[in-house]
Amino acid sequence: MLSIPPPESRLAPALDGLHVSADEWRLDTTRYAAFVELVTGIRPTEHLNAADCYRIGNRLEAFVEERKREGEWNAALVADLPDVESLEEVIALARFFRHCHDCRLEQ
Repeated sequence: MLSIPPPESRLAPALDGLHVSADEWRLDTTRYAAFVELVTGIRPTEHLNAADCYRIGNRLEAFVEERKREGEWNAALVADLPDVESLEEVIALARFFRHCHDCRLEQ
């Protein structure tokens, strides 16, 4: 599990494998490992540093923007991707890893 404190101003994203409490968000990294590694080239673990979280978040955001630009951002896209079931999950993962980066920088 990759653990981070929740942001003060944001609700928890809707992600399978995300366990939310008042003081911690814990993501089961194995739940999305194949997808994250396919898109980013980085296998997520529970011991990611700030740079890894930044790269993952950045590459996921780039993936979203590229697919939108190419007109491929639709439900059919996720049918060909492992571990994700919706476009919203992809965006939520990008946000989670961006927040992970911010948290790791503060540590």
